[in-house]
Amino acid sequence: YRTYKRETDGCEHTCVYAKVSENQPIGNVYEFLQEYRLGKKRTSKKKRMTLYATPYKTERHAEERENDNAMRVSQRKDAENGKRYQLIYSDYGKCDILRVLDESNGHNCELYLHNNAVDDGVPKMCERVYGNAC
Repeated sequence: YRTYKRETDGCEHTCVYAKVSENQPIGNVYEFLQEYRLGKKRTSKKKRMTLYATPYKTERHAEERENDNAMRVSQRKDAENGKRYQLIYSDYGKCDILRVLDESNGHNCELYLHNNAVDDGVPKMCERVYGNAC
């Protein structure tokens, strides 16, 4: 799920997925392959690109965070900047929801299903959180 649309030459990006490469991370950077279709048909052309995610911690609140809760994604491994995403929900097994911080004042979201959940669809709790938060 996405709360927004991306297009290339007027064709909407659909069936977006990300596959994290094995043996990760390399240093503090995760390499992953993103693929999507240009259009809504099964025969639509597929686009594929390698992207790099650098995890970090957002501002702390009451106490120091133990784990990274955000990432910066770019097309170069050594990039100083990139698109920022913050984890807003995870059930740590089937579903993650990310907020896209650099678009629409941080109101856009993406929902990702893990491979083991694709056949069963989006878990109810994840769908509920997505509906409320996004």
